[in-house]
Amino acid sequence: MKYAFIINPIAGNGKKADKLCKEISAAALDSEFDIELHYTTGPGSATHIADKVAASAERDGEEVRIYACGGDGTVNEVANGVYGHANAALGVIPIGSGNDLIRNFGGPKATDYKDLMSQLLAEEEVIDVMSYSYKRDGESYNRIGLNAFNIGFDGNVAILATYFNKKTFIGGSLSYGLSIFLNLIEKSGQNLQVNIDGQQLFKGPLMMCTIGNGRFCGGGIESSPKAKLDDGLLDVLVVHRIPRRTVLKVLPKFSKGKLDEIKGIEKITEFKQGRKIDIIPRSGHMKFVVDGEITETDELAIEVKDRAMRVLVPYLQV
Repeated sequence: MKYAFIINPIAGNGKKADKLCKEISAAALDSEFDIELHYTTGPGSATHIADKVAASAERDGEEVRIYACGGDGTVNEVANGVYGHANAALGVIPIGSGNDLIRNFGGPKATDYKDLMSQLLAEEEVIDVMSYSYKRDGESYNRIGLNAFNIGFDGNVAILATYFNKKTFIGGSLSYGLSIFLNLIEKSGQNLQVNIDGQQLFKGPLMMCTIGNGRFCGGGIESSPKAKLDDGLLDVLVVHRIPRRTVLKVLPKFSKGKLDEIKGIEKITEFKQGRKIDIIPRSGHMKFVVDGEITETDELAIEVKDRAMRVLVPYLQV
């Protein structure tokens, strides 16, 4: 068994990455585990590294555990490199700002996933993945996501929060709070057609559309409370274009996964589970966020792939 750690050196302002690198280097010297350490160098490099490590182990007839060390964006990139390699399992050591995927596994806080020995001895679970394709400037792209898509208001919040995290001193929950405030001022949304399994769910202006394989997005917002990573279904929520005062009423319940508690919520939302989702902009391009990664597209097609990714879940003291 090989153990490969792919570290985003700028995650957590670099300090968390430095500390983790020292711990991994010490473990590589002092234990019987076959450990490798790799560093990302820019967008896309984590995918290339993960694919290369998995393919090398495959040629040697070995199993490999590949750990994404960073935020949800790093996890997304590593997952795309791991996907398709039957000998590879994905681990996550959260040192980024969002860390939403691991919230689905019952850990009370992100720090529970930072114990190195627990990660090396972790149990495996098998989860669904979201295979998606999109078009941009006439080119077609195919990738996978693990957790959630966000389009419209919550997607724009995530986009702006990512900017604050990377370009300013504002981070964590403060970045999301400020992003919500600024998006309320702009009242940003989208004009889309949303189809599920070939049937139209919604067509027209909307505040947001969330597609969940997992339950959380945006640093702990429980946007898809009914979602399960291994049920073969995606949870689609559409919130209609609504006044700002209604947005303020909806957001607190939305963030806690309790929209159903709002009287009359069915009049301004659409919800359905399905396996194939098509999102078609009715004018121009749209931006979407998947697992912390921001993309602009002409159209988007998503399909669930049953139990297609092995993930590592360390034993947690709860």
